[in-house]
Amino acid sequence: MAGDQDPLAGCRRGLLAAGGFSLALNLLMLTVPLYMTSVYDRVLSSRSGETLLMLTLVAVGALALAGLLEAVRQIVLMRTGARLEAALGERLLHISLSSPAGNESEPQGLRDLSQLRQFLSSPTVCAVFDAPVAPLFMALLFIIHPHLGWITLAASVLLLAVSYANRQLTKHPLSEAAQSGSAALQRAQVQARNADVIRAMGMTGSSVGSWWRENAVSLSSADRAGVTNASLSGLSRFLRLILQISILGYGALLVLTHSTMSAGIIFAASIISARALAPVDQIVGGWKSFVAAGHSWRRIKAILEGTPEPEARMKLPVPDGSVAVEKLIHAPATGGEPIIKGISFEIEPGEVVGVIGPSGAGKSTLARLLVGALQPTQGLVRIGGDDLRHWAPDALGPHVGYVPQDVELFPTTIACNIARMDPNPDADEVVTAARLAGCHKLIQRMRDGYETVIGPSGQVLSGGQRQRVALARALYGRPRVVVLDEPNASLDGEGEHALVTALQACREAGITCIVITQRPNVVPALTQLLVLREGRIEDFGPKEDVLRRQMRRKATDGAGTGARVEPRAASNLSPVPAEAAPPVMGRPAASAS
Repeated sequence: MAGDQDPLAGCRRGLLAAGGFSLALNLLMLTVPLYMTSVYDRVLSSRSGETLLMLTLVAVGALALAGLLEAVRQIVLMRTGARLEAALGERLLHISLSSPAGNESEPQGLRDLSQLRQFLSSPTVCAVFDAPVAPLFMALLFIIHPHLGWITLAASVLLLAVSYANRQLTKHPLSEAAQSGSAALQRAQVQARNADVIRAMGMTGSSVGSWWRENAVSLSSADRAGVTNASLSGLSRFLRLILQISILGYGALLVLTHSTMSAGIIFAASIISARALAPVDQIVGGWKSFVAAGHSWRRIKAILEGTPEPEARMKLPVPDGSVAVEKLIHAPATGGEPIIKGISFEIEPGEVVGVIGPSGAGKSTLARLLVGALQPTQGLVRIGGDDLRHWAPDALGPHVGYVPQDVELFPTTIACNIARMDPNPDADEVVTAARLAGCHKLIQRMRDGYETVIGPSGQVLSGGQRQRVALARALYGRPRVVVLDEPNASLDGEGEHALVTALQACREAGITCIVITQRPNVVPALTQLLVLREGRIEDFGPKEDVLRRQMRRKATDGAGTGARVEPRAASNLSPVPAEAAPPVMGRPAASAS
């Protein structure tokens, strides 16, 4: 379904079938007025029990068929909604994950799609299918007597006016409620992810207050829309009841003044008028869900139309592990100064490169650019000589490993996490990756080993344990390039030793590693150092040469400011500002970018 231009193409057959069932169902609804007319006009006058029995059997059969068609229609609409979700769900999630903020934004499109599926199985959508048959019932009333038809037509016009007023009066509040509710939900989810910080720093009151202010706008708007909808729904029901009284009263008057009219016709006209106006009444009552479904569909269309289908990519050969960056620039989507400012460098296969620099230098942004998690504003990144843009993400993924700065594991088993969510993981590859990352024994000590479930309902891992499992995930399948963003930020001594051992094993296996780090413990495993400052490369080369030049630069800066250069500064990987460290550098702190 991903390739269809019209996302409803696969669902159109179900919608047409539901329309056909609705037509047949509404025709069968004439059974009751016809039965009532026949009983009054034939059975009571002839006093024939056989005629009554025959009419009753026919009526019961017709109503049984109507009940069957109603059930089939509901099933068809339910499956059409499921088919629509199956057709668009995967594509919407792909779009969400492929967006620049895919890992930070909520998949709104999936929520809209779920709401649309629920709407397709609701009574409101059945009323929409019943509405086109309403003119047929209206025509029957005109045939019975024109005055009855005009009364029903006038009532239907009033109901449509009420429906239109409902739409206009609730459109803005419903839209405002949906937007504010979505913002409040996202705020609550962010706060839940930072619950420890909120509790520790006494931010509970302010956090709840900020959520409540967003949610209060949603509740207020929803309340206004609900009151309006309820009031107009009550008015609509009142008009329907008045119509029933008017039809019965005027029908009785016609019987009194026209000898050709029978009492059975009065009750038949009352039932037919009710059937003519029932769809309008149901649509008015369900207008809130109708409008919400319309908003959902428009948002889904905007997402699909705003994101072109990914082009089919030629399968590229396995990369050799070389990495080349050419005039790379990255600026925030919201504008402002670029974070990465026209840098270029090359890394040969099997090199272990440490990227150091002060906070805000752009190190994490560079890491995300190297693995394709961010798109450059200008310039390009090549892996194995091929531009990242020439790779299909699923094709490049097995050749790249990545440990982000903030590690998140999926709520499933450790084995499945290491195997990158493969439902049928290769057990040998999982264990090999865990051994390479130095967490095999750690996992063995857990109660369920590799089958330990991670998440709120399972094992809760510490920050260091998560980083070690994430490192195993990055090394699963022996990728050609591995990018690690501060992989030792939460590690203890044992974990750091395992990390250094893993980096040395990667170097021996010819795996290119790029390590963002602020700590000197990984220096023994490095072959090169890249110093990044304010989005530009300050130094790059073999680690001994870079460290020597950094020490010389620090000594020069220290001499220029009268500061004493400490010998231990050679072990400090990050060229930190003077305000944040002993006075070995006489330059101001770099601003975060």
